[in-house]
Amino acid sequence: MDVINLYEIILKNYLDLIDTNQFIDIIAHRYANKNNIVFSSFFESLAQEDTLDAVRKISFKARQQKYYRILDQISSSKRINSFLKNELSISSNNILRIVANFCGLILIMVLRILNGLNMKLLDIELRKYQNTLFIPFITFIDKHIVYNQSSQNNILIKEILEFLNRTSDQTLTIPIFINANCSQACLRWLSFSYLNAYEYANILRIIYNIARHDEGVVILNKCQCHKILIQFNTEILPRQIDFIIDKKWYEDLQLIYFMILILIVDSNELITESTNWFIAYRLSPAIFDGILSRTYRHQKFHISELMIILMRLCTNDNFIHCISHKQYFTFPHDVLNVLNFLLHCVAIERFDFSVLSLDVLTVMALANILWSMSFHDRYKNTLIENIQIINRLIEFETSDIIEKILPNIYIPRHMSSLKRSIDGIWQNLHPSLPANQEINSLTKIKSICSLMISYSHIDIDFCRQLYNVLSIFPELSISVDFNNSKYLWKEISQTIEQTDLVLFIISNNFFNSKSCRQELIYVTNTLKKPFISVFINGNYQVTGWLKSQISESKYIHFEEKDFLDTCNELLSLIKQSLSINMSLVKNTSDVKQWNEKEVKQWFNNNNLMSELHGFYQFQNGNELLLYTQAILTFSWTKEYERIKIRFEEKFKQQQQYLSPHEFLKFINALKHLKNKNLSSI
Repeated sequence: MDVINLYEIILKNYLDLIDTNQFIDIIAHRYANKNNIVFSSFFESLAQEDTLDAVRKISFKARQQKYYRILDQISSSKRINSFLKNELSISSNNILRIVANFCGLILIMVLRILNGLNMKLLDIELRKYQNTLFIPFITFIDKHIVYNQSSQNNILIKEILEFLNRTSDQTLTIPIFINANCSQACLRWLSFSYLNAYEYANILRIIYNIARHDEGVVILNKCQCHKILIQFNTEILPRQIDFIIDKKWYEDLQLIYFMILILIVDSNELITESTNWFIAYRLSPAIFDGILSRTYRHQKFHISELMIILMRLCTNDNFIHCISHKQYFTFPHDVLNVLNFLLHCVAIERFDFSVLSLDVLTVMALANILWSMSFHDRYKNTLIENIQIINRLIEFETSDIIEKILPNIYIPRHMSSLKRSIDGIWQNLHPSLPANQEINSLTKIKSICSLMISYSHIDIDFCRQLYNVLSIFPELSISVDFNNSKYLWKEISQTIEQTDLVLFIISNNFFNSKSCRQELIYVTNTLKKPFISVFINGNYQVTGWLKSQISESKYIHFEEKDFLDTCNELLSLIKQSLSINMSLVKNTSDVKQWNEKEVKQWFNNNNLMSELHGFYQFQNGNELLLYTQAILTFSWTKEYERIKIRFEEKFKQQQQYLSPHEFLKFINALKHLKNKNLSSI
């Protein structure tokens, strides 16, 4: 403890010293070598195992305080900041080299201590260092790699990459990496053929960590991550001398490579042959090794990470059956055994909060895997034979452990909640039948008919857009769940039973959703209710389990054509199915005659942020047209920069931000409006 306190004091004094001109005049000129020797000797003593053991024994709160004090000291140093930006203003090349070496030495020692403190980090706590540390770190590496065009085994580069790797390993910090354009930088570095094995490994790990976050997946796909990864796997990985000499390096990087692919590419778009090979020779052995490990890890991967990869693969029925035939990891026995053991671990509440968090995440992934398996008859008997484990899972879901853990861990959107998974498993193993199937018979003519919309919550924007149009009809009573976190199967099943017609919003997201699959099976197989398939994308090809369920249903495609025109076609299908009379949607062509309500409806129909309408507060169509005429005269980026700060100040309490993507959608909608109303503008 005293050693660490002493380190903090010396670090602060050194940082204060290098920010003064006297440092260059005295230390750099006269005592550079002695100073470096004294400084490095002291900090090297901190890297000794007994010192690191002392660090690990410090309480979580004390380690946290030290971690952020050190970050504060480094981020506030003007000289360190100038060094990272390559902006040291020193005329003498010799003195410049001495000062740069000393700044680099300080950073190496600091990063080693930070990595040794091994902190649980959150985005909100690290956000203030985004511009002062994270962006300069990434820029520094970028210049080193791009301009040197060779791997120099630079120790500072190694330590910065390790720091970025360790920090990004905690998924809640990923928004910082996204804002710092780390995804783009890492993919650029990965395309260079002259890095060493350690650099490639860290870069791949950072990309993998970014891919574990939903927003990270979006950014990586925009940056053509899939294409760059394939190029790396075919052109760099097999030819890099480090990987040729050391087979273990090669296998480890192959594992990371495939794990990234599974996170960023839809399981139905993966190449079956290579994915089956990965399951057999990389993933299954890694899971088996992790299960047998005392720390539940394979290399640096916790078993929760491997199970999330497995969970993603299990959205494709073909891969489930492939996994079940592998020698290392057998379905569903090993899943049930691991789940049973972890339920015992979390029941006795481990003292280490971070370990408990990983256990809970693993339990949730396992529950999702079992839900996917429960759709298939070949696995149901085994699940029923082990129903006591499912019952333990139900008990765990109602415990206070979940409430303690969930707010502090990142749950990807493709992972369903424990409650939802348990309900799904139970429904598949012991299907519940409605109390009264005659309740919604359409033999009687109704003045008001009930309609339910079933969709993947990833497609919530389209669903809202459709709901806003259909909800204006008094003849329709529409049920739709916009609150993803409150999903309860009992309530959903009752809603389905009481509804007259179901609209299924079909997309790849729907296909991959176990909840959507459950709802569709309940409608088509159990209740045999009328339904309409609403395709978001006209080019979507129905495959697998979905094809057999909806092949003979009524359907409609929403494509690039006018949204309201397609809504009218949908309304015609609804009228046929429900035998009711409804007027079609009014498509007002004279925008100048629009009132405030019709302007708001235009925002809804174009799937624009409701906050944008609240920000501009157009009172009528004429105001909207005048704004359109003015804004389209200039570059949209100027208007975006002009209103961005004001917008975010207005919606500060709601923590609502205006992204360039959202504003560009608004601009494109205005262009479309202008083209349709040239005579009015």
